[in-house]
Amino acid sequence: MKLSDYVMQFIKEQVADTVFLMSGGGIMHLVDSLGKSDLYAYCCHHEQAAAIAAEGYARMKNVPGVVLVTTGPGGTNALTGVAGAWLDSIPMLVIAGQVKRADITPRKDGVPVVRQTGFQELNVIDMMKPITKYAVTVDRPQNIRRVLQKAVYLATHGRPGPVFVEIPLDVQATELDLAYLEECGSWYPAMDLLPEQSDAVLCFAYKVGQLLRNAKRPLLMAGNGIRLAGGVDALNRFLEKTKINVVTPMFTADDLVTHEYPYYLGRQGMSGNRAANYAVDNCDVLLVIGERLQLTQTSYDHGNFATQATKIMVDIDLGELQKNTLSIDFPVLCDAKTFLEALCAEDIPPDRWDVAVDRIAPAEYACAEGYLNVYRFLDRLNTYLDSMPIVTANGMASVASHQALTLKNGQRFLTNAGLGHMGSGLPMAIGACIANGYQPVICMEGDGSIMLNLQELQTIKHHNLPIKVFIFNNNGYYSIRNTHQNYFDNVFAADSSSGVSLPNFYRIAPAFGLPIVRICNDHELDVGLDQVVQHRGPIVCELMLDPAQPMLERWSAGMLREAL
Repeated sequence: MKLSDYVMQFIKEQVADTVFLMSGGGIMHLVDSLGKSDLYAYCCHHEQAAAIAAEGYARMKNVPGVVLVTTGPGGTNALTGVAGAWLDSIPMLVIAGQVKRADITPRKDGVPVVRQTGFQELNVIDMMKPITKYAVTVDRPQNIRRVLQKAVYLATHGRPGPVFVEIPLDVQATELDLAYLEECGSWYPAMDLLPEQSDAVLCFAYKVGQLLRNAKRPLLMAGNGIRLAGGVDALNRFLEKTKINVVTPMFTADDLVTHEYPYYLGRQGMSGNRAANYAVDNCDVLLVIGERLQLTQTSYDHGNFATQATKIMVDIDLGELQKNTLSIDFPVLCDAKTFLEALCAEDIPPDRWDVAVDRIAPAEYACAEGYLNVYRFLDRLNTYLDSMPIVTANGMASVASHQALTLKNGQRFLTNAGLGHMGSGLPMAIGACIANGYQPVICMEGDGSIMLNLQELQTIKHHNLPIKVFIFNNNGYYSIRNTHQNYFDNVFAADSSSGVSLPNFYRIAPAFGLPIVRICNDHELDVGLDQVVQHRGPIVCELMLDPAQPMLERWSAGMLREAL
């Protein structure tokens, strides 16, 4: 069996049934083998988009997204998508090409003796190492099974993340002796990546149970690490038992708990809901599970984060518990699911404190005449959502959506929180739609953001993916424009008047063979939105928004604190 055929067989049997790729000469054997395999292959038009689509697929399936990219620029183009998966702990397997082993530049003391030997040869491994759990070149064909086994294990165990396996062109073409491959044996971890689970976990759960029993204003922050650990059922059992107030960290886990749970206070963070941030500022015990508390959650004034509370943080990564932006009173190094299951065994009687949760009133954020109010649009969209997954990228399209959309149990809401890269919404929606069995998906992208992966409209069209792409047209980079205005009282490189112009999307969408609806103001909202939602195939909807649209006040730690 040719090694490239073996790689595809391994992926199909042990990883996933789908591969996202952009073809190239450096992976010609792997691409040929993929074409002859039973795997589903989705060709994107940029390696960054392929990696982000794999992230969307992984988020929906909770299995590694698989990416195939060529050597040199294929690997460098994939870096951004891999970095996003790294920061948000999303499992991903990247298979990359490399030139023949004879053409790889030799090194002396780790430094290449010349800049390049083979065409498109580049040391991508060292670029990938800081943003992957494992990055390796397969220089001996007989090691391929052990390398793939190790890569998939590391991607999915402990704190999940991406792995990068580079296969030189001549290695791809090698004929494998399967009997000898069996003799080489399988790879097994020297030790389990999970922190040792023992009676210590029960002891921690007992102490946390005591703190919750004695609390007057307890609060749970439930993070995406719970989902990654397979702990959603354990979380639901804990909520049903305790009736504890819950917030979810904005952008990372909005879909983990919904308003169908009567004690859900909303999305917490700098751009989050007032009730959620009020609860963090005023709780006396804060239990954080599966959330690394990045700055979007603590605010840049992190020294004032939850100062009235005993802060308990459960995380699988010791470094996250010890980082200098946090002051955790009771750190617990543990898998989120394991800890929740232990906590469910504790006797913690329901004891809540009432926090008023108010819906966003669009009229309070009125925009200029002749534009569509973004909160009115989202309020109306809530009536159509059903159970469609939602994907957002960044800027107003992401912030306003996470603030105002309400979800149903089981509905998914995907956004990369750690990197927040422009252009990520469109390819992530592609991966999510494929993972969701070609069912409709909503994608929210800004007019500036969508330009970074606009080419993927062709991927949507080619596969007839029923993605409803909402373009938030607010004349450029809303967030950057506001930042410059606030800091410098001047705007540059943010909109058409300062150097960034954008195309006419009403003409662009038809060029890709996609229908488009434009909603210019509140009066056109009902008819236009109904047309978009009822459309069966892919469709683009351009929302003409006020460049100065008023938004919810940004929260900083402690600003809602009361003397209780």
